[in-house]
Amino acid sequence: MTLTTTEIEQLGERLAALGMRLDAERMGRAVAIVKAHGAHPNEISDMALLSICVEAYRHKEKESLQIV
Repeated sequence: MTLTTTEIEQLGERLAALGMRLDAERMGRAVAIVKAHGAHPNEISDMALLSICVEAYRHKEKESLQIV
C-alpha cells in the first residue's frame, strides 16, 4: 500500500491533534506501520494511532539499546 503526500499530511495532523507530534524519523516509522497493516489513515481509530506512535518511539529505543 502506498500513501499519498496528502494522506501522510493528514496522518500527521491527526497525530498532532492527539498530542503526538513526531519528528521526521518517527513519522516515517508510523507511516511504515500504517502501510504494513494496509489500512487507510482515516480509517484507523484514535486508540490504534496512539499505539502506532508508541511503536514508532519504541523502535528507536530498541535501536539505541542495541548500539550501546
